[in-house]
Amino acid sequence: MFKKQYTTVLAMLTVFLLLAGTALAAEITVMNGTSFELHGLALSASESNDWGDDLLGDDILKPGEGLTINLSGSLSGWDMAVVDDEGQQLEFKNLNFSNVHKITLLSDGTAVFE
Repeated sequence: MFKKQYTTVLAMLTVFLLLAGTALAAEITVMNGTSFELHGLALSASESNDWGDDLLGDDILKPGEGLTINLSGSLSGWDMAVVDDEGQQLEFKNLNFSNVHKITLLSDGTAVFE
C-alpha cells in the first residue's frame, strides 16, 4: 500500500514539475522593426551587469527580418541590446515576455509586444 501511494505522489510531482517547466519557457520571435540592420543582439537579466552572448553571431538581422529565441526561467525582468551597422547600441529595458510570442523592436527604443 505504501509503495502505491509513493508511486502516485512521485507521478504527481513529476507532472507538476513538467508543467512548471513548460510555464517558465517561451519561444519568442524578435522582429527588426527598425530602419537599420542589426549586427548584434544580446539578452540579460535586468539585474545583471553583463550582457549575454550575441544571439546573431555572424548573422545580420535586416529590417523586417526576425529571429526566434528560446527563453527559460522567469519571463519578466529582461534587458535586450542591439547593435546597428555603425556600432551604436540601442537598449530595451525591463522587458516582460509573459504571454508574448513576438516582439518588434522599433528605432526609438520602444517595442511592440504581441
